[in-house]
Parts: sequence; structure tokens; C-alpha cells
Amino acid sequence: MTEDTFVEPLVDSHRPASGTSQDISHVLMSVFKEVYNKDIIEEGIQLSNLIKTNVGKNIYHDKYVKELQQARCEYEQCIKMADMMEDHICKGRAQAAAKESRECERMMADVDGCDYAVFPVKSTFCWCVDDDILKRNNLISPGDYLPAEKPRIRAPAPVKSSFAKPTISFAIRTNRESQDHGPQKTLLEMNELDDSLTCESSSELQQTKKIPKMAIPKPNWFGQPSARSISEGWEKLQKFKKRQNFLLDRRVCPPNAQQCRKSLGSSIVIVKKDQEKKTPDNQSSLDELSQVFQAIPQVMFFTEYNNGGVYESTLELKNVTYTSRHVRIIPPTTPYFSIGLGRFPSDGGIVAPGMSCEYTLRFAPDSLGDFRDFLVVETESEHLFVVPIEARRPSPVLTLPRVLNCGYCLVGGVKFLEFTCQNVGLSAGTFYIIPKDKWPAPNLRSLSTTYFSEKSPFAVGPCVFSLQPGEAIVLEVVFFPTTVEHCCQAFTIICDNCQVKDVSIEGESQLVGVELVSICGENEPLTPGEMHDLTAEHFVRFSKCHPHIEQQKRLVIRNNVHLELPFHWQIMKPNLRPLLPGETHELSHIQFHPDTNDVYHMNPPMGLLAPCQEHEFLLTYCPKELKDYHSVFHLVLRDIPLMPLEPNDNSVLHPVHSGSKLNNVIIMEIEVKGSTEPYRVLLEPYGVIIPGEIFISIATRKQFQMWNHSKTFILFQWETLNINSHVIEVEPSAGRIEENECFDFDVVVTGGKPDKLETNLVCNIQHRHEPVKLPIEVSFKGPAVKLSVPCVDFGLVRLGDEAQTTLSLTNTTPLEASWMFKEKINNKQDHKDTQAAKQQVVVEPGTGVLPPFASCSVALHLNVDFCQTFETEMELIVENGTTSPVWIQAVVQSPQVCFLNCKLVFSDLYLGVPSKGIVTLFNQTLLPSHFSWKEQLQGKQASLCTATFDPPSGILGPNATMNIAVNLSSHTDLKLTEVAAICEVQGMNSPLVLQIVGSQSKKLSVSYSLPGACHRGNSDSPSAPIIDFGKDVILKTEVTKQFLMTNDSAIPAAFTIKPEFFTCNFAMANSLLEKRLTYLKNPLFAEQVKKVEAKAHEEFVTGLLAHGNGAAFVVQPDSGQLGPFETKTVDVTAFCDMWGEYRDHLICKVGDLEPKYVTMQMTVKGCPLYFPVIGPRPDDQCLGPTMHFGTQLSGGDTVSQLLRINNPTMFDIRVDWEIYNIEENDHKLIELVMTYGDHFPLKDDDGNELLKGTFSVFNEDDPTEWEKNRTLVGTSVSLQSGTNGKEREFVDEEEGRLCPAKKNLISVHVRPHIGSLSDSPFSIIPQQIVIPAKSTGCIHVSFTPFNLSECQRESRCVGVAYGFLNLDSEKAVCIPGKVRRDLALDLQPVKLDLLGTIKPAALLVQIEEDSEMLEFNASAGDLLRVESDNEVVVSEFSIAQCFQLRNLKETPLCFKLETQPPFSVEKPHSGVRTSTNGLDQSLVLYPQNSMQVKVAFHCSLSLLDLLNQTEEDLSLAVTLIHTETGRKKLRLQQNLLIQHSNNNLQKVPLCAYLELPILSLCTDCLNFGFCNIGLKQTREISLFCRGSSTSWKSLIKSDEGDPEVFEVAPDSGFFQSRDIVRTSSSQFLQISFTP
Repeated sequence: MTEDTFVEPLVDSHRPASGTSQDISHVLMSVFKEVYNKDIIEEGIQLSNLIKTNVGKNIYHDKYVKELQQARCEYEQCIKMADMMEDHICKGRAQAAAKESRECERMMADVDGCDYAVFPVKSTFCWCVDDDILKRNNLISPGDYLPAEKPRIRAPAPVKSSFAKPTISFAIRTNRESQDHGPQKTLLEMNELDDSLTCESSSELQQTKKIPKMAIPKPNWFGQPSARSISEGWEKLQKFKKRQNFLLDRRVCPPNAQQCRKSLGSSIVIVKKDQEKKTPDNQSSLDELSQVFQAIPQVMFFTEYNNGGVYESTLELKNVTYTSRHVRIIPPTTPYFSIGLGRFPSDGGIVAPGMSCEYTLRFAPDSLGDFRDFLVVETESEHLFVVPIEARRPSPVLTLPRVLNCGYCLVGGVKFLEFTCQNVGLSAGTFYIIPKDKWPAPNLRSLSTTYFSEKSPFAVGPCVFSLQPGEAIVLEVVFFPTTVEHCCQAFTIICDNCQVKDVSIEGESQLVGVELVSICGENEPLTPGEMHDLTAEHFVRFSKCHPHIEQQKRLVIRNNVHLELPFHWQIMKPNLRPLLPGETHELSHIQFHPDTNDVYHMNPPMGLLAPCQEHEFLLTYCPKELKDYHSVFHLVLRDIPLMPLEPNDNSVLHPVHSGSKLNNVIIMEIEVKGSTEPYRVLLEPYGVIIPGEIFISIATRKQFQMWNHSKTFILFQWETLNINSHVIEVEPSAGRIEENECFDFDVVVTGGKPDKLETNLVCNIQHRHEPVKLPIEVSFKGPAVKLSVPCVDFGLVRLGDEAQTTLSLTNTTPLEASWMFKEKINNKQDHKDTQAAKQQVVVEPGTGVLPPFASCSVALHLNVDFCQTFETEMELIVENGTTSPVWIQAVVQSPQVCFLNCKLVFSDLYLGVPSKGIVTLFNQTLLPSHFSWKEQLQGKQASLCTATFDPPSGILGPNATMNIAVNLSSHTDLKLTEVAAICEVQGMNSPLVLQIVGSQSKKLSVSYSLPGACHRGNSDSPSAPIIDFGKDVILKTEVTKQFLMTNDSAIPAAFTIKPEFFTCNFAMANSLLEKRLTYLKNPLFAEQVKKVEAKAHEEFVTGLLAHGNGAAFVVQPDSGQLGPFETKTVDVTAFCDMWGEYRDHLICKVGDLEPKYVTMQMTVKGCPLYFPVIGPRPDDQCLGPTMHFGTQLSGGDTVSQLLRINNPTMFDIRVDWEIYNIEENDHKLIELVMTYGDHFPLKDDDGNELLKGTFSVFNEDDPTEWEKNRTLVGTSVSLQSGTNGKEREFVDEEEGRLCPAKKNLISVHVRPHIGSLSDSPFSIIPQQIVIPAKSTGCIHVSFTPFNLSECQRESRCVGVAYGFLNLDSEKAVCIPGKVRRDLALDLQPVKLDLLGTIKPAALLVQIEEDSEMLEFNASAGDLLRVESDNEVVVSEFSIAQCFQLRNLKETPLCFKLETQPPFSVEKPHSGVRTSTNGLDQSLVLYPQNSMQVKVAFHCSLSLLDLLNQTEEDLSLAVTLIHTETGRKKLRLQQNLLIQHSNNNLQKVPLCAYLELPILSLCTDCLNFGFCNIGLKQTREISLFCRGSSTSWKSLIKSDEGDPEVFEVAPDSGFFQSRDIVRTSSSQFLQISFTP
């Protein structure tokens, strides 16, 4: 790194704490700028610096730092624990690896030349780590996944007999003889005897055992052993197994002999290694083999016991040898254990092999301590057999620490502390606490008579307590020091189970110590001879200042003790007394008087002094008056204990029972002095003089300065002066001036009137007794206003009119000018004339205010009462300004107007219709004249007519004429002769009168007709046109017809037209339509617009038909105004949603004429019902959807489709369904239908016909809506009843008859032939359904496929369903005179086309390689498998083959697959399974889809047994096949069944070939010839295997009693099949003969 690139470290970066450490973070940041930065490097440094801060300044900051320190501590503890765990695990792994390496080397040393990979070494990692530590840190321990091992107690080593040492029986006998000497000596002797025997035996074994050591190279851990090494090691291992490869009787085998646990007939034998006897770790195995009896349990344990109780346990001794044995128990050596007489399975104390005897062991403890002993079992063996006895009660565990720190306490004080003590052990206990110097004590209860156990200066209580497991108690510790020292006392905790624990209590006592560390700022000491307080330790002086000026000094006081000290400050008067040199004050001179000046303050005034910390105090001095202040601050500590008296030999301290005396102590005195001086202020210049004159109301400014020569800032306040309308003020009026600085001011002078002013302005200084005065001199002047003209001339003025002109006023000064106009008065005569002229000349406004340099206009109004030449003079007066004169003059005249003709005649009048005439006005003067016509006519006949004038008023110019239009309306048919109109002219004394004459008036006349018709009928004519909408109106279509309405007079009239019965709310429906269309703001496509408009129109029609009559007539326009001689074309539109014959009237009302009735008639055909699946069909309403049932299986399940039917009408409609099958060769053309009564009677849910009385009928006495309307209108309509009372007829005197259709007893209908009526294979449920109004009904259309014959490959079914419409309500069938509807066969029915196809069920089976059957090839040798330890086991296996199933039909096929063992069908993928009902699983394959079926062949040993069974017992065909090469195969045949849902059955052939092994020897006979006795002869032969893999085992048969002289090696083996080349395998056998 060069010098140019070197970067110095940052100033605030971390510095090394020592010279050995160097910080190179700045070097890393300068070189690797993109990787390292300050935040990353100093992350840990910043965190450590955050917790190093000063405390005491802010409680929130202290709290935050404390929490941060705690979090930092927890984090470091977690990191430390993690490091410890990592180190512990690493050490454990290293120890385990070392142990496993040594074990592996030892095993290799025992086996010469064997590869290490053959011997797996058991892991010892679980013994090298601590499970408790792992579990406490939430880690998985080896105990979680390894099985728990029972503790094994090693038997004592065999004892070599020695005559020089005492035997065990001698020691026991000696113990019984010396019971009085105590058990401890005997037990000690027995332990020494046991130790000596064990040590001698161990040393002898170590000398006799010699393990050969060989230098074996370390294995290559990174590589794998070669195949040759593995095979060689395996062969050597087999040689070791042969040494002990024999079978023992299970009844006589000891339980630790593992080879006896296997079956005698099994070919797999596990041999125990002989070399294990040579290793030290397997010494326990040697001991177990030499054991005669096995103890159950191996160790006698007693855990739960109490003092004085007796407890028993049973010891069972089991004979694990092959012969019967004698046994004897030597009793325990201690008096706490005793043994009873044994219970034997036979007499004589003999235990047979495998049998057991039992002994009862009693335990009688005298304390809760631990006890140990043993039982010696004497047998016929030379080895000793010892059963250990242990009595160990789990001890209680207390959580109390060994050191209890009481902290700090003042001398003479008492400090109480509490410590929680919990018993976390597994047993309860009673505990005693006494001083350690009193232990051991002969009696604990004598030391625990009080609550506290005291040892000066500590006391602990309670001194006796009991705790159950998990229970806790609070221990109180009292600390009462009497001297300054570090105190430490030891106490002993004794448990009732003889356990003892020492606890140390520590504490430190201190004296109160407080010192003044520093005083901030300069502090002048006392001058010689200056008076001061007699007892003050410290002196603080404040510099001179002005009154009410605050000074502060910061004091730092340190608490030198480790305790919090509560304090408060007292302000007292000083004790002043002159003393001579060397003289001291007396206590009588010291007096305590509180200082009440309130000029000194100490902050905080009270609080707590933290332990060993410095505290800052703020001393404040604020004088109030000009004088000197002298006070003393006392720092008082509260609740300080008094020093105890020095103890003597006779005094006894009981701090626990009596509290210490507390008192307040003055620990520090601080003397404080301060003085004051007045403020000094100077004005420059001394006074303010403004030359010349200034305008009033304008602020004038003048500057001056104020100097502050005081020692501190001043606060000033200038007063505002108001005198004689003059205002004088200073800006700024208030503020602050720092010391030795000046301030610039502006004096603002505002005059109120022209005048000269001389005065003084006052300034008040805060805390200054005398104010500052500023002299001021100034002169003022007022505003001036100028007129635009000096004279005003009004010219020619009409008499009685008001003349007006304007006059401009201008303010030429920068002041607001207040002005006023006033009449000028020269003498008394002028005063009288002025009073008269006040009513003729008016000035508006007469007064006002002009802004500076602004102008305004005033209006002068002239009102003269007679014709004359007018002259006068006025004055303009300005407030505080000059006055200007104004001269006024005018000439006054009056107007004159007349008619050119005074009579107006009207020849053609209509009643109520205005008629127009013209009259002319003429102005006879040069003055403009204003005229106006009176609205009210005059004369005797004025009330019979009205007139309007155009214009009704106006102005005529000089000598001008004007034509007036007069509109006369007559309200009577009389001739008008006495009527006059009045015209008033402004300025004329009398009005003008116009005479009006009119002829007789005509009346209103209206006629009605159809377009193109020659006949016209008026309102007086008895006949009217008939509006016929037609006989074939399609349902839900709109038909519009027109008729003409003509006004034959000039009289306009209002008209209304409405239907009589079939009315509708057209306005509401139209408003909803317009509102819906207004929502379409965004641009839409043409198709979208059409759909939206169609939907809106549909809702519009629905709103019109909401009344529920089935039809509605809309008249447009339905109201309006019929003008004079006007012909109106009226559109009548018919809307309908129900079939029937309709008839109604239009009520036409024009003006006051009588209503006219226009007849309307219409016949509607069609079906209102529609199917939602296809929607409404306007063209063919009776045609429903075509029901396609597709292709179904022959004899399959019924297929049903749900079909919804919507009824948009207001009537309940009943539909009766009939189904007809269409046949190909049906040539019938028509059919005759004859019915008796109703062809479709009403039925209940079960299909039974209901009686007519079940439903309510039409009540003849109830008036219909039409009758109510006719009654209101007043038409003559009568309702007549038939003779039988059941049939009703509606009779209209003018129109004819419209009544319900008569019901015939027998009805005959002729219609085209449809087909054959049948309910198979198509059906509809229900056949009769009532669809409610404005609702939906549902029917189920079903198709049931029938069974096809064997020759039929397909059947196509065609049918049609007809739904006949009926109405069950008589009001819906007919409303007399208004509507009548046909039913059932008289209407066109609803039609449904039905189509379906039936085909047989079959699947296409596709097998690979175009084979006719599914083949499986397996080998019986695959049933044998070699394990890792060369053990041959039998394991079953499976072979799977697949084939395809394809559905070529047009309908889904539901089927099941069935097979028999050893074949099975594996579960197909989830996409083809449809349902599971118990054990029956069905599959569904959809049209033109395929699925893969996987069939498995399971090979097991049970298949080989099928060769010995007969064909009657087998469910599958089994055949043994011999191939040309000499091999054998087992052929198994079966069929896979495909069971369809319609019971059709398909078969798929299955065939499996199982290859069998064949064993053969090279020779059938082996002759050894003559041999010597005891000489072993060996011959070799070859064993051949053809076919699959197999295992073999040799068996030598001989006569009973003959010795075993022949031996075969190896006695068993395994032939592995060769997959590539199927050839025979061979193996050499060695047959030995030993005579």
C-alpha cells in the first residue's frame, strides 16, 4: 500500500485497549470498500458502547440502558452456553472415535489377517456425552433413540484359596459372636476382605492373560475394502464359527446362551465368537458362563422408607446349569438387614435345572441415611456369588445458594432481606439452621427455640422448617451491623436424613459520607473581616445583578456510601457573630431560623442520593429588591440510624426484636451571598421635534435610540398617548435590550384635527422605579375637496316627474374628506324660500367620506309641483376643510294624449276564446308621455268578459302615434254592448275611455273516427268507432292501433283517455326504463346495446302487466290539450302475457263534455311458459328443448334430467304431460279424442282424481274490479245469472255477450296423429304439475334403457311429450264481459322432443405385442435372499404387467375388476375411481378414453405346494412343464373378470411361468475303501444346480446307535442364479470319513 492510498482511521473509531492489540478496520475499509464498512466492523463495538453510559440524568434512559444490559448479558450467556455445548460435543466425538479405534485394533489383533470392515464396532458416543446437558439445551440426546440398557452387576472375581486369610464364614461367625462390639468393625473387616480378594484375583488374571500384539497398519478411512478382502475375511470368520457350531437343548441352556434361543430345525445358526473370552471388556461374559445361580433381582434396592419401619423384599435364585444344585445363603453382616428361611421347589434344599428358590429379605432402618450390605450365596461352584443390598433414599435438594449476600447497611441500622428456598429433590425433609460454631450439637431442638437463629450481626429465620418435594419457603435474613467492617458468618443447615450443608452470609457496614465535589463557575471567597455563618462548611457568592434577574450555579455532590440516602434541603438564616482571632463559637450561638426571602432555590429540593455516584444540584438566585441577600443551605439526610453504644460484657443486643432509632441529620451546610444594583438607560436624541405641518389622520414616523448601560438585559414598555384626538405611540412598543446595546425606535404621530401639540411620551422599564420621558413637538392640517362644475342645469322637466343629474367630487389630499351638501341662507326671506325648496331639490347622498385622492359622484333630484323656471344655490361643506358653492336651475312642463277612434267592434267570438282588435293612441305635446291600461273592464257586462292589451303600457314620443292590440274573451253566449276599457296617461288629470262591442259566442264540439274511415262521430252522436287488434295476436307481442279525435271549434280543451279495466301504471314503468338507460354512460358495442335495450324493454313490459289481468292497454297521449280545430292521433298499444279473448273500453273525457266510450277487442294466442335452458322463443312459444339422452347401456340404470319451467305470469298454470313414442311404420293421420267430463282432472300427489268441491269457486256476489270501475263511471252494465246458478253470462246492452265456455258432459276432439301413448322408455315425473305464478316448476324427464336382444347391436328411441295447459282458478278462466280463456285440448300444447340410443356394454382390451393373454415370468430362486451376515432368508416378491382398457362407446362404462390369488389388480390412479361403497369399488371409463390396468403376480413358497393338490381343489390351472434343456417350469393360468354394471362379463386370460431349481451330484456313490481307525479320509465331489437360485443343506442318515463317522463340509450353501447366461452352477463338497 502506498502513501497516497493510505487512509487514517476515523476519529470516532474504536481504539485498542492495550498495546498488544491493533485496530486495522480502517485499513480494511480503505482497501475493500465494497465489502467492509464502518457499520459492519463496528457492530459489536457499538453494541458494547451502548451499555456504557452515565446514569441518573434520565429515568427513561436509565431504564433503557438497564434493559439493554440485561439483554446483552442474556445474549452473552447464550453464546457461552452454545460454545460450551459445541466444545462438549466435539470432545465427546473425539473420545468416541478414539475408543472405537482402539476396539477395532483389538478385534483385528485377535483375528489374524482379517479385514477391519468385517467387524462392526459398536458406537460409544452415548457414553462420552452428558444426556442431561443436551436435554437442558433442547438437543437430541443418544438416550432418545437408543434402547435403555439395564445395569449389569459384575460378580466378584474368583477367589484363590489361601490358608493364611480368614474365610467369609469365619468372618460371619465372628460377627455373630461379637454383636456387642458394634457392626462397624465387622463391616470394615468384610470390606477389607472383599477388597483383598478382588485385588488378588484381578492381579492373577492379569498375569495369566496375555494378548499378542501385532503391528497392524491403520486402515484407509477414505476408501472401501476390496471384494477379495471381504471374501477372505468372510471365509476366516466361518472357520471361527465352526468351532462351536452345535445345538444345545433349550431346557438346559443358560439364559445368556444366545444360540439356544433359535429353533433346532432352523438352518440358520448364530455362533458366538470364542475370541471374546480373551478381551477384558467381555470379562462379564466369562463370569456369566461360570455362574451357577442367577439372582432376580441382581441388586436388592430399598428406596422408600422411614425411621422405625420394617420393609421386606423377595430374592429369587434360579438354577441356570444343567444339573440340580444345593444352595445356601449367608445372612447380611449389618443388623439393619435380615434374611428368612428359603422356599425350595423340593425337599432337601435342592434346586433342579431351570427352577428357582425364594428368600425374604427384611430391612429395619433406624434413620433416613443410606445403608449398604450384601448376601453371599454358597453353591457347589468354586466361584463366589454375591448379591449387593442397597438402601438409598433420594435426598431433598435445596435451591439456596452457598453464599447469601446482604449487601450494604449503615452502622446502627437494620436491613431485612428475603431469599426463596425450594426443595427440588424427590423426597421431603425437615431442616434446622444453626450457627456453624454450634454444630455438632447434642440436641437440635434446644437450639431452635426461637424463630431466628442469630449470629451477630446476622439472624436467619425460620430456623426450623419442613419442605415437601417442589415446595418453597421464604427465608428472612436480618443484617444489623454495629461497626464499620466487612461481616461474614457461617450457618449450618442440617436435614433429618443426616445431611449437612454450610451457608455463608456476607454483608458490609458503612458510615454516612457526603462531599461537595465542585461548584460550577467563578466563586469569590470571603474577604477579610466579612461577616459569615459560624457553622457553614462551604461558601458560594453570586455576582451583582439587577432585581428579578436569575443566576444559577451547578453544585456536584458525591455520595460516598453504597446505599441510597434520602435527603432534602433547608434554607436557614445565617448565624452571624463577630469572633476574635482564635475564638470559637458556642453552641448557644447557633440558632435555626428559616429564611423567608424566597430568593434562593435548590433543585432538586429532595430525593435520593444513589450509591457511590455524583449528583448535580442547581442553585438559583433571583433578587426581588435593591438590597443584599444572605442565607445558608442545609443538606438534611432523613432516617439515618443513630450510632449504637459500644457493647460491654453485660449488654445483650436484640436487633431483631427492637427496631433501630432513626433521625434526620444535617450532613452539609452551604453559605450563599448575593447583592443588587439599579438599571441604567439613556435616550438619544433627548426629544423629537417635527418641522412644518403634517396632515391629520396620517401617521408620521421619527426615529430615535435607547441605550442599555445595565449589567443585564432590560424589558421596556412604551405608553400610547391620546390627547385632543391626537395619537402618539412608539414602535416597537415593548421588547428586550441586551446589556451595553442600543435599540432603534420609531415614534408614530397621528393628528386628529388641525392643531399644534407639545407633550412628553412615557416609557416604563421592568423592575425600574422611575419611567423614562421623551419630549415631542408637532403641527397638523386638514383635507380639501374640489367640485367638477360650479353650476347644475336640469333643462326641460315634465311636471310631476323627478329630474336627476350627477355631480363629481374629488379629494386632492392624502386624507379622508368627510363632506356634506347644505342650502345657502343669506337672510330671513331666503330661509323661508329654502324651507320651501327642501321638497324640490334632493342630493343623494347628502353626506359622505372620500378616500385620499379619490373621487365620487352625487345625484341631484328635482321635484317641482307646478310649471315654472326654477333657480337656487347650495354649499359643499368639508369637515376640517374648505367650503364650495353650487348654483341649480330648471324649466317645468305637463303632457296631453288622445284616441283616434273611441269604439272597438268584435264580430266573431267563441266562448272562452280570445278575439283580437286594434286601437290607436296619439301624443299631442313635445314631451314623452307614459300610458297604462287597466286590467279590469268597466260597464254592466264587464264581468261576462275579459280583455288584454298589448302593450299594456308604454311611452309615446313627442307628437307620436301607437297601435294597441286588444284581445277580448267572452264567457257568455249573450251579445256584449255595455263594456268599456280605461287607459291612464301619466301627467293627465282624467283617463281615456274605449267602448267595446261584441257578437254572440259559440260552444265546444269534438268528433271521433278511425284513420281512413269516412264516418265521423261527434260527442253528441250515439255511435263510436271500434278498435279491433285482431284475432291472432301472438303472446308477448305489442300491437298498436290508432284513432282520431277532432276539435270542431276554436275552443281549446284538455282531454284524458284511459282504459276502463285493463289499466297500467305507464308513468312509473317509463320512468324506470329511462332511469335504466341513463346508466349506460360508457360506450358499448352494438350487440351489448341491443341486449341492454331488450332487457330494459322486458322490464318495462313487466311493469305494465304488474296488475295481473294478463293484458294492458297503453294510450299515448293519454292526456293533453286539444287546440282549436285540431285533430289528434291517439296510439293505443296492447301488451299481453296471457292467452285469451279480451274486450274493454277507452274512456275519452274532453273539457266539460260527457265521457265517450270507445270499444276495444283482441284475441291472444300462444304459451306463456318457457324453459330456462333455451330461454323464451318468440317465434315458436310452444316448442320446448330437445332432450338428448345420448347412448346408454342395454339394461342400464335410468338416466334422468332435471328440466325447469318458468311461469312469468300472475296465474298458477297446471301442466298435464302425455308421452308418445314415434314409430317408423306408423301411417295413421288423425286421431279422435273423446272424454267424459274433464280430460285432465285435478289429481292429488298419489295420482287420484279430486272432487270438484275440493277447491273454492268464483263467488257470484263479489264485484270484480271492472264492476267497481263501471259503478264509478256510471255506465249501465248488468250481471245476469243462469237458471242453474252455475253458469254466468255478462250482458252489455250496447256490445253483445262475452261469457265462460260451457262445460260439456262428453267432449270429442279431432287432432293430427302423434304416436303411441306410452310411459316407456321415456317418462316424466310428475305427470301433473302446477307452476305457481312468477315462479318455477321442475320436472324430471327420464330414459330407462331396455335390454337388447343378442342380435341387436343398437336401438334408437324417438319420442315426444305434450304438456296441456289448464287453469284451476275461475277468475283466471273468465272475467265476465272482459276476458275468456280456453283450456287443455282447446289450446296448443307444449312440445318436448325425446331422443335416446341403446347399445351393449363392452371394453377393448389391448395387450402389448398383440398377445392374447397377459404373461408373467418368475424364478423360484428369487424367493431366497442373502442378508449382510450371509444368512439366507425367504422373502416373497411380485411381478407386475400392464394392459390397456379402451372405451369405444359413446357413454361412460362402470365396471369392476376381479382376480384370484396369486394374481391381483393394483389400485388404479385416482382419476378413474368414482365411488366406494364398503368393499365394492367401481371404476368409470368415459367415452373415447383409455386406462392402464396393472396386474401383479405374487410369488411365494405356497405356490410350490400346488403341485401336490388335485385339480378339484384349485381355483386356477397349474401345470408342470419340462423344457427341452431339462429345466422345469410351473405354469399357472387364470382369468381376470371385468364385471360391468349391467351384469355383462368380460374375461382377460392370465398366465404365469415359475422356473424351478434342479440339484444333482456328479456321482451317486462314494467308496472310501479300507481306512485306519482314527484316521480321517476326505473325498471331493461336485454339486450341480440348474435353474433358479436355491440354498441347500446336507443331512447324513444312519441307523440308530451308529456313531457319526461321516462329515460334509460345507454342510450348507447357496447357488446364485446367473441372469445373463442360464447355465448350471457347481460347488465342491468335501466328505470326510473318520472311523
